[in-house]
Amino acid sequence: KVTDELDAAGIAWSLYSEIKPNPTIKNVQDGVEAYQAAGADSIVAIGGGSSMDTAKAIGIIVNNPEFADVRSLEGVAPTKNHAVFTIAVPTTAGTAAEVTINYVITDPEKVRKFVCVDTNDAPEVAVVDPDMMASMPAGLTASTGMDALTHAIEGYTTKGAWELSDMFHFEAIKLISENLRDSVAEAKSGQPGSGREGMALGQYVAGMGFSNVGLGIDHAMAHTLSAHYDTPHGVACAMLLPIAMEFNKPVCAERLAEVAVAMGVDTAGMSADEAADAAIAAVKQLSADVNIPHVCEAM
Repeated sequence: KVTDELDAAGIAWSLYSEIKPNPTIKNVQDGVEAYQAAGADSIVAIGGGSSMDTAKAIGIIVNNPEFADVRSLEGVAPTKNHAVFTIAVPTTAGTAAEVTINYVITDPEKVRKFVCVDTNDAPEVAVVDPDMMASMPAGLTASTGMDALTHAIEGYTTKGAWELSDMFHFEAIKLISENLRDSVAEAKSGQPGSGREGMALGQYVAGMGFSNVGLGIDHAMAHTLSAHYDTPHGVACAMLLPIAMEFNKPVCAERLAEVAVAMGVDTAGMSADEAADAAIAAVKQLSADVNIPHVCEAM
């Protein structure tokens, strides 16, 4: 769809698609070389979080060559220039990388993933179109959707949460809880519908929230799991989410009780602890309903 539009407009393009599901340092380095060899002046990033994250790193390095060592971008790197002009077109409903200031790269040599946070990496344009997500198979729909739910719940319960981010995250939890099952069913039937649209909006709204307040222990553990076993990021997040919620419950039971409400649980008459437990149970049930494995051995 995208290349046809570029051809029709007479815009020359070159394709770089050598990107692993958990993108590596080499993927980024090769991408920088491909960008320069093509004489490109902008990037159209099409795909899921892996493509988006790789594109962000490429765009940053092209305009900040002093950070050619990809590892130097870890954390909050003091880049001076915004990344090259980038249009992000997500084809999955999960990472919201098209609107966040974060990207994650895998270092196979050290068997770890590292997170880069940089306001200079945000794409100038994000085209969030459910039709571009219609080809996702059911398994990918489920795992990326659970990644989006993890973003929303962690963003809602993180120490940095506040009134504005709460608005994004509460609505995202509601949208994802209401639409993920339908979206997976639509993937199985091959008939896109309102579930896809709801998930496209839900993951986008979650991204607008967590990009401003950060995430939590679930993502910290999920990155380690993916680095060691190449576990798909969304699956890792989904498996760990109930565990992380249970671990955090002693310090955020009231917040988790509100998560239960957002997920459609009737919490009338429940204590905060009981409602928090109901939120954890609701997450487990949603994962089971969309066939997410609950232990590594099941993958």
